[in-house]
Amino acid sequence: MGGTFDPIHMGHLIAANEVMRTLKLDQVMFIPAGNPWQKSHLNISNARDRMFMVERAIFGNQRFVASDIEMRYEGPTYAVETMDRLRAIFPDTQFYWIVGDDVLVRMTTWHEWRRFVEQVTIVAVNRAGSPRMEVPFQYQRVVMPEVRVSASELRARFAAGDDCRYLVPEAVSKAVFDRGLYRG
Repeated sequence: MGGTFDPIHMGHLIAANEVMRTLKLDQVMFIPAGNPWQKSHLNISNARDRMFMVERAIFGNQRFVASDIEMRYEGPTYAVETMDRLRAIFPDTQFYWIVGDDVLVRMTTWHEWRRFVEQVTIVAVNRAGSPRMEVPFQYQRVVMPEVRVSASELRARFAAGDDCRYLVPEAVSKAVFDRGLYRG
């Protein structure tokens, strides 16, 4: 599961758990984007802080792992190159790439998206009752309970000093305050 995770929130964790349960996956790997090229115009927290929050959020779940594979490289990071690297490390693994509806419909803007969707099974997490999205590639759909939370909303709430304890794991909230992230 790749993403900016700025910050990681309960929606990410619930989606990962639902996909793992539904598809009977052995584990879910969280891959914070090293240098998210499509978000270069935004004020994104540095990769180390985002990785720290992911590690805190998944601590104690043996089937959730964090990977710094995208953080090891300079310049823009692309999912297709991340998959090339993961396949070299784990050649016998079947990979699934978990995305939300919002990302699914934008995947055709990704760098080498056609090659990417050929080498991985795309899993789209949909809200109950939402229509199946039409895209020019195959994907599996997993329906999950609705969780109304977004990272951009959380950044604004943290900046305003709002209490976000039921939207992010407690360890993530602590990391945000300890590291001074999202201050207004």
